[in-house]
Amino acid sequence: MPQATLTPSLLNNTASAAIARALAEHASRPGALLPILHAIQDAIGWVPPEAVPLIATALNQSRAEIHGVISFYHHFRSTPPGRTVVQVCRAESCQARGGAALEAHAKQSLGIDWHETTADGSISLEPVYCLGNCACSPAIRVGDEIHGRVDCDGFDALLIGARAAGTVPVKQHSDTAGTQGGVRIYVPTDSGALAVGAEEVAVAIAKEAAARGVNIELIRNGSRGLYWLEPLVEVEILAGRLAYGPVKAVDVPALFDAGFHTGGMHRLGHGLTEHIPFLAGQERLTFRRVGITRPLSLADYAAHGGFEGLKKAVALDGAAIVKEVTDSGLRGRGGAAFPTGIKWNTVLHAAGPTKYVVCNADEGDSGTFSDRMLMEGDPFCLIEGMTIAGLAVGATQGYIYLRSEYPHAFQTLYKAIELARAAGWLGSNVAGSGRAFELEVRLGAGAYVCGEETAMLESLEGKRGIVRFKPPLPAIQGLFGRPTVINNVMSLAAVPLILARGAAYYRDYGMGRSHGTLPFQLAGNLRHPGLVEKAFGITLRELLLDYGGGSASGRPIRAVQVGGPLGAFVPESQFDVPLDYEAYAAMGAMIGHGGLVAFDDSADMAQLARYAMEFCATESCGKCTPCRIGSTRGVEVIDRIIAGEARDANLALLDSLCDTMLNGSLCALGGMAPYPVKSALTHFPQDFGIAPVTAE
Repeated sequence: MPQATLTPSLLNNTASAAIARALAEHASRPGALLPILHAIQDAIGWVPPEAVPLIATALNQSRAEIHGVISFYHHFRSTPPGRTVVQVCRAESCQARGGAALEAHAKQSLGIDWHETTADGSISLEPVYCLGNCACSPAIRVGDEIHGRVDCDGFDALLIGARAAGTVPVKQHSDTAGTQGGVRIYVPTDSGALAVGAEEVAVAIAKEAAARGVNIELIRNGSRGLYWLEPLVEVEILAGRLAYGPVKAVDVPALFDAGFHTGGMHRLGHGLTEHIPFLAGQERLTFRRVGITRPLSLADYAAHGGFEGLKKAVALDGAAIVKEVTDSGLRGRGGAAFPTGIKWNTVLHAAGPTKYVVCNADEGDSGTFSDRMLMEGDPFCLIEGMTIAGLAVGATQGYIYLRSEYPHAFQTLYKAIELARAAGWLGSNVAGSGRAFELEVRLGAGAYVCGEETAMLESLEGKRGIVRFKPPLPAIQGLFGRPTVINNVMSLAAVPLILARGAAYYRDYGMGRSHGTLPFQLAGNLRHPGLVEKAFGITLRELLLDYGGGSASGRPIRAVQVGGPLGAFVPESQFDVPLDYEAYAAMGAMIGHGGLVAFDDSADMAQLARYAMEFCATESCGKCTPCRIGSTRGVEVIDRIIAGEARDANLALLDSLCDTMLNGSLCALGGMAPYPVKSALTHFPQDFGIAPVTAE
């Protein structure tokens, strides 16, 4: 394959200046290495080897430590890329919608393989695991812009544009446009909507309104989560908001011709947004503002119940706040489902001069995008929840550990933190309470294992994301060795409502020990992918058919992977089991972060099981043998089973290997990678060449 020869050279003036700026800006910060590396790569596209001794000197670390971090994370490059980097998502949700064909086409069209650059130096091709655009699959990233619903022709068109432009700058998305007091028209700035053309639609609406002399106020909101209708344009009338979608820029003149800005009928119209069955049947607690308000408007946030929880929290001591959260029954929404109040109570009573609150926003599971939606659509909710957590346990500093694949969420959070600080909701005197809490967003660098809490702490400290032994627990000895609360986005975002309305209000949703609601994310082969917030107890069948509309292909849904790449494949025979933590654990599955990836009956479950092991091998931190070696051997054994080589012996070997990984791995990456493998073997043996067992 033709490939450009890109030999690292001595630093030029541009690179030298970029390194100097990065060191001057970040070297004095705690855990400075990742911010320094990001700043350098953002400026010049890679981290030159000549930068390593300069960084090592500034941080008083060895060159080996710096090299180790650069080589550990997928995001950092130690050789110069092409002028434009193209990443193709390989996650299961994209695979369910034709991702494999898109991968093959990308390589053939460019004439290169993964991690190679075209002969003219214009384009580098990289794989990426999950862009968080699962409801608009297949997805690719060109520069820093994510594109959804990309087919082979669309890929070629995007690449022609990239080659012509040379580089692809990040688009700037306005918050509002037009004249205040005009007809209010809403177009989302959510990156899922942007990936399918929302920015082009917003520009077209503004231009068309100006040309026709129509007075509008164009408002940029978050997504309602009805992704099959994105870009979803809403028009405010006396009765509420009218929905039109999916709208393309070319549809805009016809919409104005139909008088959509005054409620006129059009083929893309769906009536009042709140009456669309997909939305009307939900129980939106955490997502009650997302899609309603302007994400960066403090006035909008306050007008829709924002900061009510924090106002109540500042009047309480830490123990009272912790009790309220404990009584609500809130459990961790990141996968482990550990009671949030117990974790907070441990940190509250832990000794230490400094404590931290860390939000795990490393939302890496295929089929999950709720964290991204909330951070882009209602960032003050997360800020409020983290601040309440800080007041509860006596922490004065918080960190949001965010995926590097979420550039729009990063910009939104950064601006929201600045606005909240300026308004007195963060800083040395939170809401006039005399108590302090500061907040910072930090970018990860493309390592799935950093979704594990101790690996994330290592990453925040500027190290390789390698899992720590426990004990000590992070609640006792966490970030920088201090007591640390670690929760994911959905857990922290539920806290403001609990404080505002009381523990009983939240606890009364759900079933059994699974209290409250969970935003279920529908992805893969479905007609209506999107976000559905419902109380625990709903079933997969209801979500897939009543909300998801069945398969997009029209074929029967064969299996659903619940809970991300480590989740089991649930067959149709188990679609009626209520979505409850204990009920799913009893059948050898997990709810996890609420991501659901549907596959129709054309899916090859043996290949999907193989992918689960391959993914684990790629993403393992390498610390423990069962995960590091077991996953590699797992791929080899599954290949032999599929090929029919000594099948019985290899099945026995695979069973033993899975048992070793389940019981011997340090963290859930190795410990749960066997779940999809074992469930695929149990429910779909014929895909492995094994005759299914039939009941007599």
